[in-house]
Amino acid sequence: MGVGLDSWHNANSGDVTGNVIQAGRIEQLVMRIGGHTTPPKPDMLTFNPEHFGFANRAAELAELDRLWHDAERTGSPLVVVLSGMPGIGKSLLALCWAHRVREAFPGGIFVGDLRGSDPAGARTPAEVLGIFLGRLGLTGSALPPTEEERGAAFREITAQRRILMILDDAATAGQVRALLPSTSTSAVLVTSRRELTFLTGGIETMRMAPFEEDSAIELLAGSLGAGAADEDAALRKLSEACGRHPMALQLAAAQLRGRSSISSYVDRITPDLLRRLEADGENPLQGPFEFGYLALSTDQQLAYRLLSCHPATEFSLAAAAALLDRPAVDTEDLLRALARANLIVAVGGERYRIHALLRQHARAKLTADDDARAARRRMVEHYHDFVMARDVVLSKRRRLSSRYEAVVAAHHGEHAAQRALGELEAERETLSALVGIAAEVELYDRAWQLCESLFPYFTDRNYFVDLVEIHRIGIRAAELLDDPQAQVRMHSQYGSACYAVGEYDAAMRQFERCSEIAEQHDDAWGQQSAIEWRGLVHERRGKFDAALDCFERSREIVQTRFEPERRPRPLALYRMHTGQVLTQAGRAAEALPHLVEAFEFFTELGEAANSAKVALSLAEAQLRSGDLAAASDWGWQALELCQAARMAADQAAALELLAEISARGGDEQAAAAQRREAGEILAVLGNRRAQALLGRQS
Repeated sequence: MGVGLDSWHNANSGDVTGNVIQAGRIEQLVMRIGGHTTPPKPDMLTFNPEHFGFANRAAELAELDRLWHDAERTGSPLVVVLSGMPGIGKSLLALCWAHRVREAFPGGIFVGDLRGSDPAGARTPAEVLGIFLGRLGLTGSALPPTEEERGAAFREITAQRRILMILDDAATAGQVRALLPSTSTSAVLVTSRRELTFLTGGIETMRMAPFEEDSAIELLAGSLGAGAADEDAALRKLSEACGRHPMALQLAAAQLRGRSSISSYVDRITPDLLRRLEADGENPLQGPFEFGYLALSTDQQLAYRLLSCHPATEFSLAAAAALLDRPAVDTEDLLRALARANLIVAVGGERYRIHALLRQHARAKLTADDDARAARRRMVEHYHDFVMARDVVLSKRRRLSSRYEAVVAAHHGEHAAQRALGELEAERETLSALVGIAAEVELYDRAWQLCESLFPYFTDRNYFVDLVEIHRIGIRAAELLDDPQAQVRMHSQYGSACYAVGEYDAAMRQFERCSEIAEQHDDAWGQQSAIEWRGLVHERRGKFDAALDCFERSREIVQTRFEPERRPRPLALYRMHTGQVLTQAGRAAEALPHLVEAFEFFTELGEAANSAKVALSLAEAQLRSGDLAAASDWGWQALELCQAARMAADQAAALELLAEISARGGDEQAAAAQRREAGEILAVLGNRRAQALLGRQS
C-alpha cells in the first residue's frame, strides 16, 4: 500500500524550491502562525455518534481498526474511501471511528465537508485547505492565495505529525487527491456517494451496506418497547420495505410510536414508503436521491427509470438488456455508470442490485414516453426463454407450449441440473412475480406457459405456496385465450399444488374440472393426468385400494391412447406411484420391482428429482421388507441425490429414514445425529416437524 501513496504524496508536494512557493517562504509562513514556532493542533471532531445511539456497525469499525494497525506496522499512510447510497451511515461511521482513535493522533484531527452532493456545487480544494490552515493559525494575509500554495503549506506544517483527516461527501478523486497530507503517519477517511476512481495504488475502499435483518429489526423494535415481540411480522415487513437502510429505519421507527395498530399502519405505508419517510416536514432521502438522478446523463436516467420495472431488487445483465432494449455491451456501460453513482450495486457474476427505496424513487420518475409496458413485456419474454432453457435440463416431461420446439438446453453434462437449479434459484424472487406481470401486460399465452415451465422447478423445491398463487393467474389466462388444452394443464397443475399443501378437497375439485374439460375435447393426456392425481389424493387419505385402481386406469389410457413414443415416462410415473402405495399398504415385496424399474428409467433419462424420490421410496420399501443393509444403501443414495438436486425437504426425509434404519441396527448415536440434522434442515424450511425432531435430542 505504501509504495503507491508515497509516489502520490511526492507528486502532490512537488519540488518546493522550483515551484511557486520557495522553501524560505514556507518557513516564514510557519513562523508567522500566531507568533509561535509550534502551530496549533486542531481537533475538528463534532459529536460522537455513539452517544446518540449509533450502532450495528461493529464489523466496519473492526475493519477500520485492522487497516490502521496494518498501516502502522508497515509505516504507511492510510486512506480509506467509504462509499454508499445516501443515508447509509458513511459519515457517522467515520466520526465514530475517529472518536474511538482520537488519542492516537496528537498532531491534529481535520474534518472537511467537501459538499460533493450540494446542488450549488462542491467546495474546491482551495476552500477546504483554507479552513484547515485557518485552524492551524494561518489567516488573513498569512493565508496563501492559491490552491497549490495552500496544499504545500498544509503538507509542510503537518509533515512530521500523526494526523487524522475526514473528508466528507467527496465529489471526485481529484478533489480528494489535492487534500491528502504527506505524512506517512496519517489516516484519511473519505466518504462519497459516488464510486471514486483513483489512478494510483494504496487506496482502501469500503462499501457501506444496509443493516443485517436482525439489526434492522432491533432498531425498529426499540421504538415499541415491550410490545415489539407481538409485532414481529409487521416489523420484518417494514424492515424489508426500508431495504434495512439505517436512516429509513430511523425515520420509520419514529412514526411507529403511539400507533394503535402497527401491522395495519405498515400495510398502508409500504407501497409508497419513500414518500412517507419524513421528519419535521422534510424528507431527508428524497433530495439526495434526486440529486444523484439529476447528475446522470439522459441515457443513464432512462436506464435508471426502466430498471424500476423489474419486480426484484436483484437482476442480471441479460434481464437489464431486455428491459432497456439494448445490446448487452451498451447495457453494461449504463449499469456501471449507475453503480459508480451508487444508485445500483454490482454483486458479481454479471448481477446487480437496486435498493428498494431507490427503486421506488426510480418508479416515480417513469414517464409515458418511457413505455414501461413494452419494457415489461420484453422482460417477461426474456425470463420465459431463460426458464425454458433450464426447465428442459431438469425435466423431460411433455410440454404443451410450442415454444419448446426451439429451446436449446442451457447446460449439458454431469453437473447440468445443479447449474440450472442454481441459476433458477438466483432468480426466485423474480420468477414468482413474473406470471402476474405477464397477465398485467396481456401476454396471456406467456402467463400460462410460464406456469407450465416453472412447475417442475417449483415442485422439486417445494415452493407450493408460489405454485398456488401463479396457477390462479394461469387458469384465468388460459380461459381468456379460450384454450382448452391450456386450461386442462393449468387445472391439473393447480390441483397438484393444492395436494402438496394438504388441501385435498380443493385438489379434487381441480382434478374434476380438469377431467371435465379433457373429456369434452377428447384430451387423453388430460384424462390420464386427472385420474393419476386423484389416485395420489386417495393415497394421502389412506385409501390405498382406490389409489391403486386410479393408477391402473391411468396406465390403461397411456397404453391404449398415447402415441408409443409418449408412453415411457407416464408408465415410469405409474410404476413409481404404484410402488409407493404398495409400500404404504404393507405390500413392500410387490412394490420393489415397480420402484427398481422406475429408478432405472429416471436415472437413464437424467431426471435427478424423480430419481431421488424413487430412491427414497426404495429405501423405505427395503426397510419394511426387513433388509436393513439394502435399505441403508438406498437411503444413502437417496440422500446424495437429494443433496445434488437441492431438494431440502426430501433430504430431511432421507435423514429421518436413515435414522430409523440406524436405530433398528442398534446404532442410536448415528440415529440421533441423523435426526438432529434432519431437524435443522426442517427448521430452516420453517417446518413444524423440526421442533419434534430437535426436541427428541434434548
